[in-house]
Amino acid sequence: MRIHEYNTENVTDLAEVMQALADVNRLRIINLLLQADELCVCDIERVLDVPQARVSRHLTILRNSGWVAARRDGRWMHYRLTDDAPLQRELVRGFRSQWSGVAEFMRDIERLQQPAIVCCEPDSEDHP
Repeated sequence: MRIHEYNTENVTDLAEVMQALADVNRLRIINLLLQADELCVCDIERVLDVPQARVSRHLTILRNSGWVAARRDGRWMHYRLTDDAPLQRELVRGFRSQWSGVAEFMRDIERLQQPAIVCCEPDSEDHP
């Protein structure tokens, strides 16, 4: 179920939408996407230090639930947060204000800001 499709009168629908956030790595991805308009899978993989397949699986869950949208650029996928639903906009606003004190999120932001070999440049062969 996508976040913009849930029935506000059905708690089961709400639980399904919220389950997409019930994982540490997915929360970390949301936090990273709060910092940037859009990120390539390779950026997320580098910061989280988890295999590309696992990052892609988490992004698929977030995408299927409507939390993120994808854009293909050649062979690279770029992700951004969506704001399709009032509930999502409110939650994201709360995340922005409350997550600034979470140490792991702050470390992720620092890693995101560190210079890195850009894997998604057109001439790069490093990105799957």
